Amino acid sequence: MIKRIFAILLATIMICSISPMNAFANQTSGSIAVSYTYSPEYSINIPASISINDGDKFIFSANTMDIGSNKNVRITIDGAATYENGGNFYLCKDKGTENEQRISCRILRGLPSSSSFEDITGLSELVATFTDGNTSPKAYGALKFKPQITSSTPYGTYTGTVYFKIELIDV
Repeated sequence: MIKRIFAILLATIMICSISPMNAFANQTSGSIAVSYTYSPEYSINIPASISINDGDKFIFSANTMDIGSNKNVRITIDGAATYENGGNFYLCKDKGTENEQRISCRILRGLPSSSSFEDITGLSELVATFTDGNTSPKAYGALKFKPQITSSTPYGTYTGTVYFKIELIDV
């Protein structure tokens, strides 16, 4: 019995020692693109993080869009996971602490090439649609975030999380 336990322990140590160490690393700063690949084959790129100080748009893109005719890939905001208090999106500073500060933030959608954006008012709004072969969005494809800052808003870094649903639909 002891030999069996020792063999399992030794095998576990060996497997861990040959695993790449960056698989266990936590990203502490910077931005990466998160890519989701599905079958039929399509690959959507969503930035893992953005700073509204660095640019005014958040843009969806695709690497591959081999989904067949009469189908679309549709990206919507997951309202149940993103919004609070009946449709409000908040940016928070020191979230979960007694010093937590919150500011309301509007989310707007539009085309990546346009300067005209509209408020997202529903809980599960369409933010991008891709068609077969097109790696640029057919509808919308860009988001803007507009924090509702006043003169009494405390300075600091505020963060928030937006969740998306990606689905392949028949048209």
